[in-house]
Parts: sequence; structure tokens; C-alpha cells
Amino acid sequence: MLNKHMIESAQDTKRWMSHLSWRKILTVGLLYTVYSMVIRQIEVFLTMKYYQMPEFFGLWSKTMMPTAGPPPPDFIILSLILTFYPGISLALIYCYIKELLPKNFWKRVFFFADLMISASFIFFTLPCYLLFNLPPQLLLSWFISGFIILLLTSFTLVKIFD
Repeated sequence: MLNKHMIESAQDTKRWMSHLSWRKILTVGLLYTVYSMVIRQIEVFLTMKYYQMPEFFGLWSKTMMPTAGPPPPDFIILSLILTFYPGISLALIYCYIKELLPKNFWKRVFFFADLMISASFIFFTLPCYLLFNLPPQLLLSWFISGFIILLLTSFTLVKIFD
């Protein structure tokens, strides 16, 4: 019985994915990467003092900071590659739920952004606050930059897909 439902679900997913505009999805992934890299660089510039505090050196990954100082070029390349995938994921989520969103352009933009920002707060910001000894100002900065990125991406998604 379970096998039958799994097969049907896989077939439904395959059918749904065959109707997607992969060109649009990849475009959103690329734009999300650009938005993220630019906004995160501004955010890092504004919060650099936290990255330079010796008490937090052990917190940063060896990929980002193998030694004290700026990240090496391979970190930037890896960041670009790994940032592309959340952009694709956001586009897929949007495609999956867009029929449930309001029809008005701006309501659709803000509704989807609200959903993604809320999920980010619940699944990233709150656990980081509970698990890591980070300055609250840095967490707030990460949340604000994520908020801006998700709002821009939501606008882009609605503009591209509707």
C-alpha cells in the first residue's frame, strides 16, 4: 500500500517538474546569488568588528577563516556556488505554492516574502541564538540582510513568473 502511494507521488512530482520553466528558475537562482553576495558584503563591511573579535575566531569555519584575516578566494567561489542553490529552492517553492498566493502583485510579493522570512527566523535565527554564543547585534544584522534578500527575491519571483 505504501509503495503504491510512493510511486504515485513520484509520478505526480515528475509531472509537476516537467511543466516548470527551468530557464526562469535558473535566472532566479542567479539573481538570488547576486543579491545575496552584494547585500552580505555590505553587511560584513558594517559588522566587521564582530568578525575581528578574537573571542569569536573559533566560531568561524576553517573554510571561511583558515587564519585570522579575510576569507581566501576559494571561500568566495564556494559561497557563490552554494548560494545559487537556495535561490533555485526559493523559485521551486514559489512555483509549488503560487496558486495559493494572493493574485494582486504586491500582496503576492509580500505574502511570499513573509512566509520565507518567517521560516528563516524560525529555522535559522532562533536556533543560532540558542546554540551559539553570537553577539545579538550580529544575529540581528544577519536577519535584516536576509530579510532584504528574501524581499528582493520575492519581488523578482513574482515579476518573472507572473
